[in-house]
Amino acid sequence: PPQPEVLTVAGEASGVALGGLQPWSRYRLQVLVFNGRGAGPPSAEIRFHTPEGGETPGHPWDPR
Repeated sequence: PPQPEVLTVAGEASGVALGGLQPWSRYRLQVLVFNGRGAGPPSAEIRFHTPEGGETPGHPWDPR
């Protein structure tokens, strides 16, 4: 299986756009929060897939 990739986002960010996704592919996403005391528990796994073909304009992922 492919190795997980890590995307670090500044604490004040309210969303993030995931780039480099391949068409017609399945993905799994988890969110972890880090602070001065270490890492929090991971979120529930979010599963999604990309459509067949080229990139589709979308909205940044908003964790709220």
